[in-house]
Amino acid sequence: MKTTGPFDIGTMRYYFIDTSRPEIFTPENNDHREVAIKIWYPANTSSCIKKAPYIENAMEIKKKLSEKSSLPPSFFNEMASVKSNSFYNAAISEKQNKYPIILFSHAYNAGMNANSILMEELASYGYISVSIGHAYETSHFIQGNGHVKIFTGDNQELIARATERKKSFYLQRKINGTNDEKELKSIIKKIMDKRPKIMESLTMWAEDITFIIDKLEELNQSEGILYNKLDLDKIGVIGHSFGGAASGQACLVEKRCKAGVNLDGLQIGDMIRRPLEKPFMFIHHDNKAAVNKTPNILFFNQSKSTAYMLLIKGTSHFNFSDLSLPLYSKILKPPQGFLGSIDGYRCLKIQNDYVRAFFDKHLCNKKVDLLNGPSKDYPEVDIETTTRRFAISR
Repeated sequence: MKTTGPFDIGTMRYYFIDTSRPEIFTPENNDHREVAIKIWYPANTSSCIKKAPYIENAMEIKKKLSEKSSLPPSFFNEMASVKSNSFYNAAISEKQNKYPIILFSHAYNAGMNANSILMEELASYGYISVSIGHAYETSHFIQGNGHVKIFTGDNQELIARATERKKSFYLQRKINGTNDEKELKSIIKKIMDKRPKIMESLTMWAEDITFIIDKLEELNQSEGILYNKLDLDKIGVIGHSFGGAASGQACLVEKRCKAGVNLDGLQIGDMIRRPLEKPFMFIHHDNKAAVNKTPNILFFNQSKSTAYMLLIKGTSHFNFSDLSLPLYSKILKPPQGFLGSIDGYRCLKIQNDYVRAFFDKHLCNKKVDLLNGPSKDYPEVDIETTTRRFAISR
């Protein structure tokens, strides 16, 4: 999917070890927390020489994948030749002195590439987009030496988290059945109580975000492509699914995060007791069978800052990722209901435009009309704001 912004795009990756935090997913006492990132940024056109593949090291990943992987080997055979819109290690554009930053957290067990379309689109409009890989709860890392490290599902900590989710899923279904905020709050508290391991992960993911902000501050002062180009006063966070909840948590605990977006993730964490005080956007899929189609309505209504609640008609949960691309459906042939009825390209355009509008307004102080209410260009979107309310179709 081609980007629409005025900038060409450079890309690079980094791999870090946080020696201040032990790794809880392994039994070894000397293991420390690993965090990988992939960065997309506005590039100088003349330096855009070597185009990056959409999936890096695809054939190595194929070789190392566990037999339990949901992705068939044929997937990597098909995807290995697909190119991205980005160029390796291109020089950063000099059109602006500094560029705002957006940090992205993937869905649980997803890969760092899962929302590459959104990351590239934001970079094409002058953002430095950073996808964070959360160790053991992502599919793989590309380490500092360029080798692939696969995270398999047979890890005991991962199994414990899966068991928690399975045993408490009946509570999550209850959220879709009520619009009573007192009842919603009670259900979400019960979910959190029954998922202590998941809550531990939420804290870790927010700490990963803080750690990466620290590293970006170092990169901004180090000789290299990003030297003195990061606008560290303009940092936003966004995530899909569990990564969306992590973004909400980061907005509460990390003062350097100025605004955030939760892409279709149930918000758990400190927001249950601490109202939002920073601009935030909740985006939900279209759960046609639900009484409550917007499970995060409680946090939206309690917000003490500008907040947005969006519902995009015809979508399913996985539409808010690159899985919405027809290419994926062609290769993977997902089951019915995995994706919504909306055209995949259309869904990604809507997502990209609303996310960019939000950060344009709340990070960059640009005048934005799209967020003011229903748009004739996007009749699929129901929108409500805390500053000016519009009815959400129920």
